[in-house]
Amino acid sequence: MNSQLELVGTQAGSPQAALDTITVEGEEVKAVSPEGEARSLKLVDLIQRVAPPRIDTCGIVLPDGVKCVIPIPKGSIFVHQTPPRVHSFEWIAADSPEPFGPGTSYRKVRIALPYLIVLAVFDGCPGEVPRLAGSSECFFSNRPLDADGVDTKLHFPALLNCSRFPADDPSKPLSWICVQHLPPTAHLGEKTVGAAIRKGLGALLRHLLESGFNLSSEHHEGSSWYSQTVAAGIDARIASIEAWEQASSQDPLFALEVPWLPTGRTLDEIAQRIAAARGRKQQRFSNARDLMRAIFQTPARARRGQ
Repeated sequence: MNSQLELVGTQAGSPQAALDTITVEGEEVKAVSPEGEARSLKLVDLIQRVAPPRIDTCGIVLPDGVKCVIPIPKGSIFVHQTPPRVHSFEWIAADSPEPFGPGTSYRKVRIALPYLIVLAVFDGCPGEVPRLAGSSECFFSNRPLDADGVDTKLHFPALLNCSRFPADDPSKPLSWICVQHLPPTAHLGEKTVGAAIRKGLGALLRHLLESGFNLSSEHHEGSSWYSQTVAAGIDARIASIEAWEQASSQDPLFALEVPWLPTGRTLDEIAQRIAAARGRKQQRFSNARDLMRAIFQTPARARRGQ
């Protein structure tokens, strides 16, 4: 079945003049002027011409550390990079009476990390104030994203509270940042897009790095990527948190030499995996059927411009 749309309008300033006609048939757009001159163009080329892609943050001041923004269906991924450095963490004590929760006791640890890559997922269509979703992820990289961009291959983060789900379940994150106790008020209530992004991302980073690392992932999701990394025995310098502390004191940049567990995926591939897990695909317009579908799927109020 061949789809066809026809748009007819009067010439500007002359209601009784001959009509301009634009016909979209299949993948082709045909235009006929009032004088009868006909031209044609591929629909994808027309869309590219009237709405070309451009680099534009739409007036939003991006938070420090945001390297790129990747659009996904009904939302966006803000990719944040923290350079290699020694972090001071609240880490579960060996003699903690509880593995997680209110009864957990912690001690201060200072450990070196490589590049820390956070994929902060926000819900919200263009024009809406975004909301931090509950599916953000965290990874390591021994190279800055500046080197290979979205083709950078990422590694699993050797951190507690970064949960490991079964790899064969595409609906689950690869390296989920546990946000069970992230207060909703930490990122909601902002009335502008920029403020919502800055507040939401800031709350996520603080929750990841400052709220205390415990064994919640081991209890609720089965394991964390810290436990998986230690079990793999990839490097004696991170065989235990104590060994990690000692190596960090001797060489703050040693973490860039560690062969962290590979995801086998690039940043772009992980972003596409996140998009696919949301159950929606980006809509592309390449023929008349696509345009008709967009029109008929738009609510009546939106079609009337209300």
